[in-house]
Amino acid sequence: MKITSTRRLFLQGTAITGVAAAVAGCSQKSAEEQKEENKKKNDAAAKEAEKLPSTAWKRLDYDQVAEGGTLSVAITQIPANWNPSHIDGNEVATTNVSNWKGNARSIIADEKGQMSPNPDYIESAEITSEDPQIVTVKFNQKAVWDNDGSPVTVNDLIAEWKACNGENEEFAAVTTQGWDSIKEVRAKDDFTAEIEYKNPFPDWLSFTYPSGPKALFETPEAFNKGYVNDPVPGCGPFKITSVDQNGGVVTMERNDKWWGRAPKLEKVIFKVTTQQNMPQAFANGEIDVIDIADGDTLGQAKGRKGAQIQRSNGLTWTHLTLNVNAGEGILQDIEVRKAIFAAVDRNAVGRTVVEPLEAPIVLKNNYVYMPGQEGYEDSFGDNLSPDADTEGAKKILEDAGYTLNGKVYEKDGKKLKFSIIIPAEAKSNEDRARQIMTNLNQAGFEIDLKTVPSDKYFTDYILKQSFDFVTFSWVGTLLAELSSSNTYLPDSQQNYTGFKDEKLTEINTRLQSELDKAKRREIANEYSKKVAESYTVLPFYATPNITGLKEGLVNIGSAQLETVDYTAVGYEPGKEG
Repeated sequence: MKITSTRRLFLQGTAITGVAAAVAGCSQKSAEEQKEENKKKNDAAAKEAEKLPSTAWKRLDYDQVAEGGTLSVAITQIPANWNPSHIDGNEVATTNVSNWKGNARSIIADEKGQMSPNPDYIESAEITSEDPQIVTVKFNQKAVWDNDGSPVTVNDLIAEWKACNGENEEFAAVTTQGWDSIKEVRAKDDFTAEIEYKNPFPDWLSFTYPSGPKALFETPEAFNKGYVNDPVPGCGPFKITSVDQNGGVVTMERNDKWWGRAPKLEKVIFKVTTQQNMPQAFANGEIDVIDIADGDTLGQAKGRKGAQIQRSNGLTWTHLTLNVNAGEGILQDIEVRKAIFAAVDRNAVGRTVVEPLEAPIVLKNNYVYMPGQEGYEDSFGDNLSPDADTEGAKKILEDAGYTLNGKVYEKDGKKLKFSIIIPAEAKSNEDRARQIMTNLNQAGFEIDLKTVPSDKYFTDYILKQSFDFVTFSWVGTLLAELSSSNTYLPDSQQNYTGFKDEKLTEINTRLQSELDKAKRREIANEYSKKVAESYTVLPFYATPNITGLKEGLVNIGSAQLETVDYTAVGYEPGKEG
């Protein structure tokens, strides 16, 4: 159930049962031959992506959904910070909980990804001036915050813009993108906002409604620490009624202040469950929905009586991220990074991961678009093999002055010795890391694995860039050009590579101000190719969304682009027990 409103970190993993390094030789191709090969790869990726639907959940009209019932969902931890706009709130647990209680749910999207305002929150939103660009938004005056019943007003939006636009760096916002494009937010009245932009901004619709009340954004202290232990007030069909920190349970019930149509479910329960225990918990009926990322989990999910298994295309993709500041500065050498990219067998990872899921294998060679998505182009060409090129990796190192000392290359007394950080009890992540370790050790590196507590994996290691290598997944969004680019910008808090290229800032400035869709896609691919030239994030494959659900559960599950209507989620009649 990967329904996200901003780009999120995800412990999506893979189950690798065998490790084999295929050695591919270097070949020379003419420009025309390479162009034709790239076209074939792009067409093949698009064809593979077409094998799955965009939305796979079972649909049932709202009036036909049974009244009542409880939905139990697993999360890996109680949110580290309940503020979804804070950097520590940039993880799936916070996102999933926030979605149900209405934070950042003001925009909805259909199966094709066409976005529109959610009428429960926004009556209208339109560009009323082109030079300068001004957007006028009228809020639904019935909308109120679930803690005290106070109305959602333009003042809440103004406070969020000021906190997240980057002008005050004491606010540890997950991203300033979008907010920093706004020149001013003005209140024509309590429920009518005028948003003036500094330059043309194509993704304006996603910055028209607050994700929390004014109190959340008033001071850095409130923003950063005010909601570490207490949930942020919401404005959705459900509200949090209890948080059991010791037992690891978050309980939601129908929001008695909700003004829209009544949700069908009576209660939603989030249970902290380790990734290792999730498959058995689903099989035992302790949770009602599970993301399936490996063959073992799929097998256990199928074992539950009446279980639904849904498969759709997704926005999630796995990768290997390199911290260029690690290893005594060795990773500052781009030739070392190129050798790493050459040595890792991406195809083997894809085969061992995706085939057991009974889904097509789609390698990803773009940092903005997913394979099959309009605008997708191969950003690497012949600079990245889908297979392991062990001998090619060694040649790169030797040409750069590295010499083999025993089994490990070194230069100036510094060995190519690194570790991969993996979360405890996340077998899929460990298996993927072992595949990488095996390939790199065969190419003259010395790689080991370092296991850390799963609840500290992001907060203490990834967010603090306390690692050499790390492998996890990114969950994309409907705003591919906006959210994807933020991951690689020099000053972005989501850039975990430590690599800084100001050229990316210049390209991104053009990308975020181009209103013509075709021209914007061209700039997006220019951006992606520039990221590819850095050799800092090795993309693996596009992960299909595969979900196991309790029998009878409808209007939720696997989807690539479509947003969930949480009022319509429920059960077929007679199956709500």
